[in-house]
Amino acid sequence: MRPDGELPLLTIFSAPKAFRGHVGIIQDNAIRSWSRLRPAPRILLFANDEGTAEAAERLNAELVTQVATNSFGTPLVSDMFRQADSLAAGDVLAFVSADIILTQRAMEAIQIAAAWANRFLLVAQRHDVDIRQALDFNDDSAQRWRSLAATGKLHSPGAIDLFVFRRGQYAGMPPFAIGRTAYDNWLLWKTASSGIPLIDATEYFTLIHQNHDYSHAPTVDTWHGVEASDNRKWIEHWTNYYTITHANWKLGADGQIARATGWRYRMAGPRQAFSHVLRATRTLRSRIRTWRLSRRFRPSQDQRS
Repeated sequence: MRPDGELPLLTIFSAPKAFRGHVGIIQDNAIRSWSRLRPAPRILLFANDEGTAEAAERLNAELVTQVATNSFGTPLVSDMFRQADSLAAGDVLAFVSADIILTQRAMEAIQIAAAWANRFLLVAQRHDVDIRQALDFNDDSAQRWRSLAATGKLHSPGAIDLFVFRRGQYAGMPPFAIGRTAYDNWLLWKTASSGIPLIDATEYFTLIHQNHDYSHAPTVDTWHGVEASDNRKWIEHWTNYYTITHANWKLGADGQIARATGWRYRMAGPRQAFSHVLRATRTLRSRIRTWRLSRRFRPSQDQRS
């Protein structure tokens, strides 16, 4: 509860990794940015790694240590959504990756969407930026974040790290394992196919993603392993792999929500079909490449003799 006695508009929940090394620095940056938002959000961290309790206390966040897992012991996104619904202090929630910096402009976008519709899902493309040290958040100007984003690059619309939605909106989520692909695409597809407005807010605010490696899971194939395959089965069909460009509404730089009708959105289907063809022919293309390389470096007749 805020000092003025009112419940916060927003509840942010996330599943951070252990606060060690570079990952610890960028997670500290991210969560500090959330805690500086106004009105102050409630922050829930789903984790039980060593040092997380101390980090949660330092960052003015609440720790949730009990989360349902799959047979591999990987926490389930669905259980986090269920618990966050129960623990939320307000009617609007945001599931955010623990390496994402949120600005006050992002909070403004959330307030605009919440005032516009009873149900919605707000997303935005991220900017991938190399950050190695603790950040100073005294300057929260839009220009500062645009300048920082300019040092990196805009990620493809297929990776989603911010989901803002109404409480109870995804009560029937399948048991997705976190960090094993597909659940973000499912959330976008489920939203649009259910008639809920899917809002792309990329034009309105800058979403900063702090680059990192995957040394925390060196033996896990997060894209092609068994858990990733288990996640993908809930997509049901390749046409349901939605990205941000499948949004049917957008929040423009002027703060107005309007129909998403530009080419960026019209090409979502054709791009999706092209990506599917590439995935379907990956094995064949790999064999052809191997064959071509073998011919290229095959010893000549003179060399063999």
